[in-house]
Amino acid sequence: MNSDWLAGGRAELAAERILDAVRTVFIDHGVSGVGMTEVAEAAGCSRATLYRYFENRQALYVAFAGRETRALIERIWRDREVSVDRSPAQQLLDQLTAVLAEVRKTPHLAVWFEPANAGIVAQLANSPGVVDALAANFVARFRPGLSAPAAGRVGRWVVRAVVSLLTLPGSNEDEERAMLRTFVLPFVLDEHTVID
Repeated sequence: MNSDWLAGGRAELAAERILDAVRTVFIDHGVSGVGMTEVAEAAGCSRATLYRYFENRQALYVAFAGRETRALIERIWRDREVSVDRSPAQQLLDQLTAVLAEVRKTPHLAVWFEPANAGIVAQLANSPGVVDALAANFVARFRPGLSAPAAGRVGRWVVRAVVSLLTLPGSNEDEERAMLRTFVLPFVLDEHTVID
């Protein structure tokens, strides 16, 4: 254990350091096999220090999922700029497909969607605040006229659709794009859909 773990004014970075350690632990041990002891060891801190920042494993998972989701979405938004040459439906389909591909190729994210972790993922997808603001902002980009509560509801539904495709993937990318086109795009983009 590193006794100077919080020395040198790094206290404000402690939570980030813990979450960085979680990434490695998930890759090495899976999600369901990780407890607070393994995280503390990987972060080089005591369990007491870990509990100062995260009251329990659920809080740790929520913080990790929120941070990693923000980074993933920001990366996808940055890499796939809005184009006037493509319809909003095509842009939305491309971004959702990119989310699926990005999660699957990122080891510390892909591990969450292995069958052994399905219960944890379902619980996190239902946790308030995990990705609510991001999902609502994502929807608002395509339906700016929606009220914030309506955008939040649509965003939570989109998250559930994406999580289900990650947990139970289609047979190939074309099938998944067809499912997204048929079941997600009309709901997000249809101005006549009443959701308030």
